[in-house]
Amino acid sequence: MDALGSGAGLPSFWQVGAALVTVLALLVLALKLLGRCQRRPGAEQARLLQVRRLGPRRELEVLLVDDEVYTIYRHDGGLAVLKHEPEASYAARRPEAAPQPTAAFLGRKLLALAASAGGSVRSVPPR
Repeated sequence: MDALGSGAGLPSFWQVGAALVTVLALLVLALKLLGRCQRRPGAEQARLLQVRRLGPRRELEVLLVDDEVYTIYRHDGGLAVLKHEPEASYAARRPEAAPQPTAAFLGRKLLALAASAGGSVRSVPPR
C-alpha cells in the first residue's frame, strides 16, 4: 500500500499558498496596528541636537527630551549620561551661530588674497 495514499488527506498547493498569504497579511496588519499604537500624541519626543565623533565607535551626543537636555557618551559597550540640564540653561550657555559669509564675499576675499600673494587674478564683475 502507498504511504501517501491517493492524496485525499493532503492539502493542495493552492491551499498552502493561500494560507501562507493570509498569515503574512495578518502579520503585516498586526505590525501596522502596533506601530500606530506606539505613536501616541503627547508621548515624550526625543531630538538629536548635536553629535561629536570622538573615534570610530565613540561619540558625544546632545539629546533634547521634552524640556531636558542630556549629554551622552556612546561607545562600543554602551552609553553613559554625562550631564543633565534644563533646555533653558543649555540655550543660554550655547553661543549663537555666527553668520556665514556669502559665496560672493568669500570669492572676492580669496581673489584679493591671491592678488596680494602675487598670483594670477581674473577680474570678476561685481554683483
